[in-house]
Amino acid sequence: MPRPAKSRRQPVHTDDFDDDGFEDDFSREIGQERLKQLLSDLIGRWHWIALGLVLGVLGGFYYLSKAPEVYEAKSIILVKERTTSVMTKEQDAEIDMKSSEALNTVAQRISRPELLEKVAARKDIQELPGVIPEKVNWLPEWANRLLGDHSSKSEKDILAQREPERLARSISDWLSVSVQRNTRLLNVSIAHPSPHAAKALADAIAEEYEIESVASRSEGRSSSVGILIKESDQARNRLQVAQNSLSNYQRAIATLKELELKEAAALELGRRYLPKHPKMASATSELIAYQERFLSEFEAARNSPADKDYWAQNAAELQQVAGDPAAKLQVARRLLLSRSTVLESEITSQNNVFNSILTRIEESDINQQGAESEMELSSAALLPSAPSSPKKPLVLGASAIAGLGLGGFLALLLVRLDNKFHTVSQAERETGLPTLAAISNISPKILDQIARKKKVDPNSLSPAQKKWDQRLVFREGTSNSTFAEMFRVLRASVSLLGDEKQRRITLFSSALPGEGKTFVSCNFALAAAQQGKRTLLIDLDLRKPSVHKMFGLQRDSHPKGSTEVLSGQSTFDEAIFTETGEEHLHIMLSGKRAPNPGELLSASKLAEFLKMATDKYDLVILDSAPLLAVPDTRIIAPLADNFCLVTRAEYVPKGAVRRVISLLQADNNLPVGIIFNGFEEKKRLIGQNYSYGNYQTNRYGRAYRYGYGAYGAYGSEDE
Repeated sequence: MPRPAKSRRQPVHTDDFDDDGFEDDFSREIGQERLKQLLSDLIGRWHWIALGLVLGVLGGFYYLSKAPEVYEAKSIILVKERTTSVMTKEQDAEIDMKSSEALNTVAQRISRPELLEKVAARKDIQELPGVIPEKVNWLPEWANRLLGDHSSKSEKDILAQREPERLARSISDWLSVSVQRNTRLLNVSIAHPSPHAAKALADAIAEEYEIESVASRSEGRSSSVGILIKESDQARNRLQVAQNSLSNYQRAIATLKELELKEAAALELGRRYLPKHPKMASATSELIAYQERFLSEFEAARNSPADKDYWAQNAAELQQVAGDPAAKLQVARRLLLSRSTVLESEITSQNNVFNSILTRIEESDINQQGAESEMELSSAALLPSAPSSPKKPLVLGASAIAGLGLGGFLALLLVRLDNKFHTVSQAERETGLPTLAAISNISPKILDQIARKKKVDPNSLSPAQKKWDQRLVFREGTSNSTFAEMFRVLRASVSLLGDEKQRRITLFSSALPGEGKTFVSCNFALAAAQQGKRTLLIDLDLRKPSVHKMFGLQRDSHPKGSTEVLSGQSTFDEAIFTETGEEHLHIMLSGKRAPNPGELLSASKLAEFLKMATDKYDLVILDSAPLLAVPDTRIIAPLADNFCLVTRAEYVPKGAVRRVISLLQADNNLPVGIIFNGFEEKKRLIGQNYSYGNYQTNRYGRAYRYGYGAYGAYGSEDE
């Protein structure tokens, strides 16, 4: 039976372009289209972005409700320089500091823990009310009541926090010292929940540093050369300690290198000889001896007092593998190499520091003069009247931006994880096939409402129509509904594929069970029959047929079916069922269960079978099995004029449809188009679903998942 040639998707060859820029423009357009689709998908999930924004703003308000107000007090220190000549009398002169590094050095000295401990030990600071701020409890009140509020501090805890060392660490967190640009002024700022405590601490730090500077000058300890010499001694001591520790490991490291060579040699011999070979046995024995030697030297090195603190920290790990020599060997190697690397790095660093200090000492002209810095309190701190933080606009703005980012991330993540089709445009883009029709989710409840509104008398229906499934929309009361109009669109789309006299066989299938192919094929058959065309609906799903269910029939309602015709047990006319309830529609049911449906669906039998159908009817509609469940449809498809793929929204994975397209493309038998079935009408998706508008079908619940069960056991259940 001759068939008109089908349209095929042809691959694009870059050699066909005369202009290289055309290909770039084409790729750019594709990228822009994908970006637009991504933005559309994100907008479609705007509620996640809005939720993120709301949560972000609420989080900002919650933070503001819990975060304590912080007041900032600032005292200002003026740094001077005194020039002392060794050969002449002492002269004082106020001059600019020579470099910004010098001012930054002074700023760092103000932040020293020793100075802050002196401040913390002062009696006025110890007795200062509110110097220890209350700990912020970030939990909401209901959580505190549920878990029990343990935020109150005992007198013992408060006294412990006022200890100079602990209080000094807290002051370090509150303190910031900065240099005013192009000046010799240092800002000593304290940020504290109590304004009085902030002022007192800022003044106390400036006063203590002034006292320390005066004492240092009087004792000669603040001399720049003396400081450098002291720092050089410290650097030399650290360098010697690191060198002594590293030298303690030299013997063990040398043995480890020899052990690695022995391991490499044993590994090489192991590739050529069996374990019992004399050479292999000798190498193994020597390797064990080196391992024992290394462990012995490792134990001697780690028990040395040169680096006892480091090994005390790792004693627990070595204790765990004490009974396993192999594990102990691995741990010992790792710890030794790690420690030697750290010591080598420290030696290099201390060498650089020591050499740098020596260079600075040499550059100082100690025979001529020595320069020492001095300071004075330029301005005492003022009592802050308004809190400096938190800044409400900044917090709310940042929380809103963070919430938008979180919501956008969640929306993007859901887009990326989404594996279902939602819109017609998405299905067309993913499959590369045109859409013949978009069938929205049809709820029996809505059809009942439409029929009641039309005041349809149930007694006016024919006995056959009374048995119809409610989703067959071409009946009195619903035949003029928008649902019936969707199938008329499908009928028109199929008729426009080519000459109807040459394209008389229409096949409906799907990637997976449950996508509604039987529902679509039955309604399409009714739509065609209502045009007055002699229409035959054939159930060629021989494994799990469903056409009889749609028309309210039993599988054995008619003694003969397509199984009997294909197996030669019945004539074609004997298998026709005419009492369908529609004048121009006849049905051929599947018949009895076929033990070997794959053998019945041979190309020669099907061609003869369909030739008899087209001789007697204007249109022949085939309902076949899902493509990924069984291979039946791939055998039938080349004989059909209009091969239509039913794709169910929010149901079939994209990967399943892509797999079907790939298989059919390999067979050179792509569908003429897809029927996008079961989508939910939404106003924001009208443009992407090419539909009639919002008919409020989405208020009646989720789509019905009629049809098949798991396609892995397709057709295995008895009916």
